Amino acid sequence: MTDKKASKTEVAADGKKGLGTIIGKISGKGRLETEVERLASRVDELELGLQNTKNQLEKKEALARQAVADRQEAESRLNQERVRTQTLSHELDKMRTESQNRLEFRGVENLSPSAVQAYLSKLSSFRSPSEDLLTVYLPAGTRLLAIVPEKTLELVEEETCSLLDRLNTETGMIFFYDLHRMISEAIVPPFPVSSAVWYLKDSFETAPLEENLNSSCRMLVLVLHAGESFIGFAPDARVFDTEEFIKSSVKEKHSKGGFSQRRFERLREEDIAHHMDKVFEVLDKVLEENSPVDFVILNGDTPLIREAEKRLPLSPEIIEKPADIKVEKTGGEEILRMVLSSRRYLL
Repeated sequence: MTDKKASKTEVAADGKKGLGTIIGKISGKGRLETEVERLASRVDELELGLQNTKNQLEKKEALARQAVADRQEAESRLNQERVRTQTLSHELDKMRTESQNRLEFRGVENLSPSAVQAYLSKLSSFRSPSEDLLTVYLPAGTRLLAIVPEKTLELVEEETCSLLDRLNTETGMIFFYDLHRMISEAIVPPFPVSSAVWYLKDSFETAPLEENLNSSCRMLVLVLHAGESFIGFAPDARVFDTEEFIKSSVKEKHSKGGFSQRRFERLREEDIAHHMDKVFEVLDKVLEENSPVDFVILNGDTPLIREAEKRLPLSPEIIEKPADIKVEKTGGEEILRMVLSSRRYLL
């Protein structure tokens, strides 16, 4: 009896165990299927994310390619504009040069010391109800735009500025300009303009120019021509205290060619060298008696002026005068008047 009960108990236990195993297998499969579904869903999400990333990358690559293309196109246009700008700039410079070459002074004249004083008297008498009279003092080598402010310079005609830039003087110049263009002219004084300064007032500023013209300086004048030269010394730039005329026999220029011309030119050069030796012999004596000298004014033949610059035994300021002074036809008083003259340019 007991054995039967035990047997039934074991059978019942085995039955329960088998059922649990079956249920467990069923339950594990479900979890596995659920996990598989979850993983599949995750894979789908990742694939979708990957596709989105690829799409974004493709868009960025397309944008990058477009950016490169746009940059290349912009650089091409920029180069074209640069070429066009250079071409236009060149054409503008050419037009300006041609325009400047066509520009001419309305008038040019030399003013003797007495004439320039009368001129300044009239100029200084002008008055304007507003401050529109411009005066600019320009030392040699100084341009208008380096002194006058841009806003003021814009009121001056471009053609006038171009004409001023063409004036290359050793003593500088003074520019008088009415902003209404009634007066537009420049004066080149006999002695150097000492400082750069400008004025915009109801009258022209002439005091510095008058001071320049009234300079009391020790001045040596050399007029050098082949065969005829002049040396003069003025202790106060008013009257020559010393006048020396030096003459030598120098052959005239030869127009024929060949050996005869070369021989003639050599003999002429020897004559000129001999004449210059005589000039400097006299010059040494004049300097010995009248040193020191503030200014040396040179005039005459360019090669002789260059030679004089090399051989001058002192180093005062040298001023080269462009006036053509003929020694044989001009006395000392007239020579002094010419070297002390001012030059007036109507712009």
